[in-house]
Order: sequence, then C-alpha cells, then structure tokens
Amino acid sequence: MPGQVLIKVAACGICGTDLHVYKGMPAAWPVPGIRGHEFAGTVLAWADDVKGFQAGDRVVVQPLVYCRQCRYCRSGQTNLCANLYLIGGERPGGFAERAVVPASALFKIPASLSLKRAALAETLATTVHAFEQNLSGILRSVAILGAGAQGLFAVQLARLAGAKLIAVSETVPHRLAVAKQTGATHTVNAGQEDIVEAVLALTDGEGVDLAIEAAGKAITRQQATQLLRPGGTAIFLALGAEPTPIDFMALVPRELHLRGTQCYTDADFALAIELLASGEIRVDPLISAMPLDKGSEAFEMLASNPGDLIKVILEP
Repeated sequence: MPGQVLIKVAACGICGTDLHVYKGMPAAWPVPGIRGHEFAGTVLAWADDVKGFQAGDRVVVQPLVYCRQCRYCRSGQTNLCANLYLIGGERPGGFAERAVVPASALFKIPASLSLKRAALAETLATTVHAFEQNLSGILRSVAILGAGAQGLFAVQLARLAGAKLIAVSETVPHRLAVAKQTGATHTVNAGQEDIVEAVLALTDGEGVDLAIEAAGKAITRQQATQLLRPGGTAIFLALGAEPTPIDFMALVPRELHLRGTQCYTDADFALAIELLASGEIRVDPLISAMPLDKGSEAFEMLASNPGDLIKVILEP
C-alpha cells in the first residue's frame, strides 16, 4: 500500500485511554480492533514510494494521523486536525507482532535510546505539549494531581522548568515513592490528607502557579482549581467522562486559567524523544514489562488492582 511501512513491534505501552475504554468509556474506535498507540519497533519492509528507510531501522510511532489540509493543520495545530485519526484507535495499532503504519508517522531513534523506553515517547509528548503551550515567565510552584505516567512525567518536566515546589497527590503509596524519586519535593496521600489544604500550607495560603490534573476525576479537577494562586493556571491532562461542577464564583474574581490539552504536535514528539535519549527524563522507575500474550491479564490488573504497576509495556 503506498506510503506505508511494515514494522516489527518491540514494545507497546498500555495508555490510560486504552484503560478507560476497557472499563467502558465510549470511543469512536471500531470494535473489535487492534489497540495500542504507544509503540516502537524495527523496520521490516516498505512500499515502493517510501524513501529514507532501511531494514532494521529503529523507530517509534507517532500515532496521530492528520490531514495536513484543514485550517488547524495549516496553522501548525496538527493535534487539533478536523480529520484526525489514531493508529491503535480507528486503524490497527501496536498490540501485535507487526504493524503497518504511514511512513510519515515514524521517527527514527538514536542508539542511546532502547525500544522499550522509546515506547513512552507518545506519553511524554502529551505532557511536553502541555508545558510548551502553557508556560510563560518563571515557574516557582507546581501541584500535580495523579502520579501515573503522565503525572510522573509532569514532575520531571516541572523540575526541568525550574520549579522549587513540586507537590504531588496520589492514593497509591508506590506511586508517591516514585514521585519523590523523580523530583517531587512534597507528596500527599490523597486518601489520608487534603491536597488543597497541604498546598495552601506550603505556600503560606497563596496557592501554586500551575496545577496539572492527571487523574481524570471530578474531585481532582475541582482541587486543581482550588489550589491555584490568583492568576494561576490549571492544565487538564487526563481524560475521564465523569461530570465536574466548577465554582465560577471562585474562578472569575481570581482570574484563573483553565486549559485543556490535546495530545501533541510532531515538534513535541521530537522533543520527547530527545529528552528520553538524553536521560533528562527517567522512565525506568515507571516501566513494568509483560509478554503480549499476557495483555488481557495486564489490563485486568491495571483496572482492578494496579499495585506497583504504573506503565505496563507489552512485548511480543
């Protein structure tokens, strides 16, 4: 098929969105279908019109396929493409031994980056996009609600951005420990302590410059607005269908900024690869590898009792 490349999949991560759909969240994806949009592998073959690849090239897939013609694509906002579709969603993805993907979706990776780590480039790119779109001026204080992969990447990006206070809330003790290990200055067990009260105490009642909501729950969305300083920004990374009431009588007078963030652009993806390859972003504490044929068990564990699991990588 013109423009396509066949790759041997080496590693594919289970995304939080995959898990939401597994639990029943509505999606536009065909059912059944081959999921998996966080994957890396090696090139096996390519169509006659494809140039620039050799057998064995190590690549990671940028799974958002955009039209390049709509107003958003033409303005550089490819993540908002009116005709966007997802490899691992609307078309077959990486929970397989092999996958066929557009050549334009492939990024070659440096020798310093393993294929297993490269599979996390898609996850990191989303967090990179959130920071790239919303940071301005000096970042002093950050609160992160949820310490899954997105939240833990946010911890590390906040550290790279110079934040002196990085507070993380989570209910799973292991994830809080990893948050500390990767750069959090303060952690709050959300099952035992109120993150809003904790942050206000840490900031002498002022609140933080930036809140990152990475849990996708109504309570954490509300908390993200409540712990901001006047003029502060809350970025909502996580999906989740739960309705969320917001107190606009508190939001408007404090001139708060609430921002959604939709995936990433190719530039964000390239920067994510660079950060992973340089070691500036640590991923090993997040990764648990399992065979692809144990994928159903991995989904069930993540859905019902994740324990120490944060980012599960399935390997064919």
